[in-house]
Parts: sequence; C-alpha cells; structure tokens
Amino acid sequence: MAYSSTGNPPSRIDSGLLSQRNIRESTSVAEGGAAWTYTSSNLTTDLCATGFFSNAGDLGMRNGDILISGTYSTESSTGHIVVIGMISFDTTAAASLSTDGTITSTHA
Repeated sequence: MAYSSTGNPPSRIDSGLLSQRNIRESTSVAEGGAAWTYTSSNLTTDLCATGFFSNAGDLGMRNGDILISGTYSTESSTGHIVVIGMISFDTTAAASLSTDGTITSTHA
C-alpha cells in the first residue's frame, strides 16, 4: 500500500518528549525530539524506503524525531508488527525511517 499524505498522515503525539536542551543545540546529533505515530499495512521496508513520507517537512517532522508505527499485514495477531524508528530526511520535503535507527518486533 502506498503512503497517502492526505488520507493517512503520521500524527504528532508530543513535540518535546525526547528533546533536551543539550541535544537540540548540538550539531553532532539529530535535531529532532518530537514523537509521532503512524498506523498502516506498510512493511518496515516501505517505511525505510527513500522519501516514503513525502510531506514530512509540511507536517513539521525533523531529523531525529521518533516514529512509532503499528503495522499489520493480516487480521491475525501474527500479522502485527511494532516499528520504532528515527526520522531521516532524504530531501528538503521528504523523509523515511533511518535503517540504522529502526527497531521492529514481531509476535512469536
């Protein structure tokens, strides 16, 4: 399923949950700190694909923001995956989850 910037955009759940003054002012680490949520049937590989969140800049996402995603591929409990990842901008407007900062969990 393709990302829909109007039908199912990510939602900000907190603007400063993860931000601290020393982190925000550092040039050596990510500048974000907001937490976002996104639910879809997209796979983790989709969320990490270049430019997946095509309107990330318009939504107010920043490098280093955290995204928590509940993804599902089936109605059964084995088809649900929780993804926690860090936003990384691919262009000035579009972002994806950083493959270096993504954790996934599957139901065993």
